[in-house]
This record gives sequence, C-alpha cells and structure tokens, in this order.
Amino acid sequence: MQPISPILVSLDTNEAHRARAKKIKAAIIRDDHFFLADPANCPFDLCFQWEGKTINVELKDFTGAGEPQSDYVASIVNQSGHLYQQILAGRELQVPLIIVVLGDDAEIVQAITNIVLNRGIRGQEAEDKIIEYISMVEDFEANCIGMNIQIWRLKIDPWRRMLRSVQKILQGGDLTVFRPKPAVSERQAVGLSILCGKGLGPARANRILEKFYVSLVPKKPGTYLDDCPGIGPKLATVVRDALFIHPACVNRPKNSIPQKLVPKSRAICEIDSCS
Repeated sequence: MQPISPILVSLDTNEAHRARAKKIKAAIIRDDHFFLADPANCPFDLCFQWEGKTINVELKDFTGAGEPQSDYVASIVNQSGHLYQQILAGRELQVPLIIVVLGDDAEIVQAITNIVLNRGIRGQEAEDKIIEYISMVEDFEANCIGMNIQIWRLKIDPWRRMLRSVQKILQGGDLTVFRPKPAVSERQAVGLSILCGKGLGPARANRILEKFYVSLVPKKPGTYLDDCPGIGPKLATVVRDALFIHPACVNRPKNSIPQKLVPKSRAICEIDSCS
C-alpha cells in the first residue's frame, strides 16, 4: 500500500517569533502526519497544505494572569473591524479558514466580564451588558459557521487536538473504529440493513437471509481476495467466512501471476479459477 505523504505546515514569519511557536513546532515534529516547513509569509498564522488542498488557521489566545484579556472577544464586542477584515480576507482566498480560540467558554465569559468592569460599569447594567456581549460573540460564531468558517475553542492540549482535526479534514476521517460489534449470528443481518439503508431493518434482513447469502463476488476474472492491498492470509480467512466467498477466490495460487502482469497472449487463454 502506497504511503500517504505528510501534510506541509508553514508558520507565518510573525507567528514563528511568538512564544507559543516553540510548542506548536514541537507538536508538529512529534506527529508523523505533518512536515514542518520553513517560516513563510502566510495570510494567517498557520498554513496547512496537502495534495492541492489548503487550510489556513488563525490563532486567538488570552493574555493576563487571573484576569484574562482577549483580542478575539474585544474585536467582536468593540466592532473594531480587525477580526472582520481577517474573515473577509479568508473568504476572498476561497480556501478553508479555521479560527482557533485558545480557551474555553469560561474564559470567554471572563474576558467579556473584564471588558465591562474595566469600563466602570457596575450592578444590573453590568449584568445586562455581559449578557449582551455574550450574545454578540455567539452570533458572530454562528455567522462564521454559516459561512463555512470553523471556530474551535481548544484549551487543553490545543496543538495536538488542532493537528489531529486538521489531518482528518485534509486526509479524510474514518468512523469504522466506532462501528457497533454485533454478535456473530447478527452480523450478516446488521450489514445487510446498513447496506440497504432506510426501510430494511435487522428483522427484515433476517428474513432475507433465511433464503439468501450476503457474499462478495469478484468484479473481474482471475481476481483473488489477497490481491487487495492490506489483506493478508488471516484477514482473508475472516472475510471469507463472514461473506461466504468461494474458497477458490480467496488466495491466489503461488504459481499464478496477477492478471495485470500476464502477457496479453497468455491472459486470453487463462482459465478463471473463480468461475
């Protein structure tokens, strides 16, 4: 099986000089799915590229010990236009943009509270203003999501989580590891139900299986199960037993050459052992 090429990661030259850059680089180097390139003039803090696909990431963190301040929150509630210009620039590039907020809901609310209190607002007016600003942040994020700009709030282990999510977006996710594991006697019925979709539940699938098998049939003559990349003898046996594959179609005979490697004159005369 051909190995998957790594995702190229570039830090913007400004981002590369920030304190957090060291942790970002360390996380990238630890993950074999990524390759760290030299800093470059990127439109946003991070740029991920893989097989013609690009994802830009803008990072927003919190400053201040005990009383967090947030440029992200301030640019929304003050409507300074800085964040809006970044969003607009991201959309004009026509490539996915993700805003990673390095904090959680509690820090967002605390940053909003600090903005209100620093303006000298107190009492009921302060409570109303905090609620108003929280709603503004929520509306901003909902509008971003509506424009296919993702907002991720990552506080715990943010760099590893960011890399994992970006890797799945670029190279594809796989939920098969989370699939249900029914009893052996139920697997055919569950599998048939999933293949057929809505309208055919396990009960009806069982009625069908009283008279039919769910089986794999070769698409071309001279095809064997162990021709498939990643399918060894042990797994081939598991698939054979689960899907009633004819034994002659499981393992390629040792003296047999795969169809694509057989000379044309010989391939014409070759007898299909799976027929």
